[in-house]
Amino acid sequence: MSDHLAQGIEVRKRLFGEERTNQALSHPDPAHQDFQQFITSYCFGAVWGEDGTAWRDRSLMTMAIVAAQHRFVEFETHVKLAIKNGCEQALLLALVKHLAVYCGVPTGLECFRIVQRVLAEAGA
Repeated sequence: MSDHLAQGIEVRKRLFGEERTNQALSHPDPAHQDFQQFITSYCFGAVWGEDGTAWRDRSLMTMAIVAAQHRFVEFETHVKLAIKNGCEQALLLALVKHLAVYCGVPTGLECFRIVQRVLAEAGA
């Protein structure tokens, strides 16, 4: 196992939990396993596992990128992770305003709805 894969597994477990990580990596389809190992090595091992950038900041960067791509399912996932990584409501709402200016009001509005829903579900 490569260093990036091992590190990526640890990062994924911290972000998503051991059960979800193990489930993704032990899929019965070999092609699925290969793709999950690729994502785990590069996304979570090489990038998220890199030293020097706080996880909260990585969450903010990732939310901005997936919002700009209109990937709202992934945006919701990363809002949940951002809360887990220390982003507070005020910071999330500031991000949404920033997104509305730079990505367009419709994108900002959809992100606002997602943030509001996730915060309500979290009891915030």
